[in-house]
Amino acid sequence: MKIRIYGFVAMAGIFLFGCAKFNLDQVKYEVKPSPLELHGDSVKWSVTASYPEKLVPKKADITITPVLKYQGGEKVFSPIQYQGEKSTGNGQVLAHSGGKIKPVNLSVAYAEGMQNAELHLRVTASIKGKEKYNESTPAPIALGTIVTPLLLQNDERFVATPHGYGPIYKTARVSFYYPYNSASLRPSEKNSDEMKALKKFAAEQQKEGSTFERFEIHGWASPDGESLINNELSMDRSNAAKSFLESSFKAALKGSSLAWDVNGKGADADGFNRLLNSATVDNKSEVKSKVNSNAMNSDFKALGSSTYQTLEKEVFTPLRRSEAVLSVKQRQKTEDELRSMALLNGELALTEYLYAATLFSDQSQQLQVLDFAAQRYPSDYQAYNNRGVIFAAQGKWAEAKTEFKKAEKINASASEVANNLGAVALKEGNKEEASRYLSKSSSPEAKYNMGNLQVKAGDYASASSSYGSNCTFNAALAKVLSGAPTQAASTLDCGNDKDKALSSYLKAVAAARAGGEQGVYENLRKAIGGDASLKAKAKKDLEFLKFRENADFKDIVN
Repeated sequence: MKIRIYGFVAMAGIFLFGCAKFNLDQVKYEVKPSPLELHGDSVKWSVTASYPEKLVPKKADITITPVLKYQGGEKVFSPIQYQGEKSTGNGQVLAHSGGKIKPVNLSVAYAEGMQNAELHLRVTASIKGKEKYNESTPAPIALGTIVTPLLLQNDERFVATPHGYGPIYKTARVSFYYPYNSASLRPSEKNSDEMKALKKFAAEQQKEGSTFERFEIHGWASPDGESLINNELSMDRSNAAKSFLESSFKAALKGSSLAWDVNGKGADADGFNRLLNSATVDNKSEVKSKVNSNAMNSDFKALGSSTYQTLEKEVFTPLRRSEAVLSVKQRQKTEDELRSMALLNGELALTEYLYAATLFSDQSQQLQVLDFAAQRYPSDYQAYNNRGVIFAAQGKWAEAKTEFKKAEKINASASEVANNLGAVALKEGNKEEASRYLSKSSSPEAKYNMGNLQVKAGDYASASSSYGSNCTFNAALAKVLSGAPTQAASTLDCGNDKDKALSSYLKAVAAARAGGEQGVYENLRKAIGGDASLKAKAKKDLEFLKFRENADFKDIVN
């Protein structure tokens, strides 16, 4: 147990001098909070005190040794030296005329059993080297610890990557190129490699039972010539492509509700600038100037045969075109098909594997399916992440962490992976690592998990903010600990934890802090009725210290 002492010297001196004169009753002190309270990993409190004139001998040398006694252990602190006004020692000097001591802050790392802790002082005092006193304080100067933060539930939340399963769309495209000032399709275009590939794609999709959804066709013209003519020409080219495609896929499209989207885009200005910039033409600025002034094709011939031929080959001809994109929706597999293929490591899309895993109630089968997915898609993190979530649900933190680490190696920026590694770190008690990972995640689950971390760190106000509108036991606990006990009941009642015995117990604690005596008794009865072990807890819980002598309380806990 690591123990830190802040300003202990001042307080110890107060009690020591009282002991030296056998008149401790003359020292007046106040401990806050009283009882002591656990915050984060430590029990912290402050002491203020005043002592009367002539309580401290002027030539006294005193050594005090703080001792913390608790159930199952004892911690002896390092001795601290004090002295009177005329002593030649090296201790802290306290005035013979008496006075008031500023608040003294103490902190001790919490250990099991400190709920019943007592803080004592072992004191030795001497004058001119002769021992005059050697005794401990007759009564503890601090007694008991409230450990309500330990009620925090380990309900860290993990995030599976959504399977994203749904209709799968595929596309194939074909481009047709036209002569100058023409919308006629040449035989070479009708039998191009792109057209053959489109026909093959359509045949395969028809065989697989896909639905032909849409043919989107856009036509363009080169920018030489008048805008009105180019607009009409581009539309004619789109319609020519549509007529050809309708006849080419007549059988495949029979009975389908395929939508046609046919557009004329006019002159392709963006394409012109792109192609001109890469063309092997010297006088590009002059070419651009002519285009901007709606020059005719014949005007470009005036630039010279070589320039004109280069423009035709590298710029204008590629722009005289239409493009068609066929979109199909593939047939979705039935759930039985997905289950069967997934267990046999069939050829499935990643989204199909992720969805198939959710169709099994047996977690071993879920893990098997996700393992197959990881094998087929080793460069994707999602299957590893979802395997980790299943291991986490089983309480297998080492296995879960291994899978999350695999996912992190592939995609370190994935929000759900950062949350999950942070949640595992919380389970392992590694607060620093948990904070680092949770801070990287933008998920609501990470914010909730951060609330758990903040309760463990003793930052109750921040925890209450992190929990937000969540209606959980931990969210209600944070409200109690942050000084808003009256809000705890409504937070519990709007969630799934409302009927739990421990929730009734927390309501009793909240009522005690808010001064609601009947609320204490009513909720304690309900809590103990749901969980008899809470009777012994309530009996020694210092949250109910001021109710211990009440007949109703005794009746409940005895």
